[in-house]
Amino acid sequence: MFAFPPKEFSTINYTNLVNDSRMLSSLWLSIIVAISSVIIACTIGVLSSLGIVKGRLPFSRLMESFFLGPLIIPFVTTGIGLLIFYVSIGLLGNPLSIVLAHSVIIAPYVVRICIASLRHSDSVLEEAAIVHGASGWYTFRTVILPQLRPAILSGSMLAFLVSIDEYTVTIFLAQADTITLPIRIFQYVTLDINPVVTALSSLTVIISFIFIFFM
Repeated sequence: MFAFPPKEFSTINYTNLVNDSRMLSSLWLSIIVAISSVIIACTIGVLSSLGIVKGRLPFSRLMESFFLGPLIIPFVTTGIGLLIFYVSIGLLGNPLSIVLAHSVIIAPYVVRICIASLRHSDSVLEEAAIVHGASGWYTFRTVILPQLRPAILSGSMLAFLVSIDEYTVTIFLAQADTITLPIRIFQYVTLDINPVVTALSSLTVIISFIFIFFM
């Protein structure tokens, strides 16, 4: 049980965490969903930002607002809308439904950062590559992409954290076998009062500090 200050130091909660199959399954599901969502969001973010900034398309500002829309719409509304849509196409309860939902939520972060990076990038290098006969793909791979790499990296990190922590939309789409980590933590705190959550929280803080240190 919870007690503060603790009467003695023990690793029993960490041992229980490692042996908790429900918590571990939710953790792995959240990691898989987050990585898959980040890959989709980065692909959408890079392509859409290139179209908005480099494409010289009409209504580019309107398109930019469209891609940033999921940040404006309340997540409850997004969750209900996706729930109705997934029920109609029979996708509810599939992990793919959560991946696609998270992709919609986190893509605006990548889009916004990539757009800002492209608008402040050095266009002279791109023009020099084209003048010297470089193809469009070669110019993108050797000139544009290296300039976008920091934006993609920072956008991916932010998108991953948002996906891992996402609760509001996911609660509408989760089923008994697709419970992500935030939902599992909420269940443990409200229904079980399970001390395993404290061990998970401390590990999360430690891992975050280590990750930030190396970055």
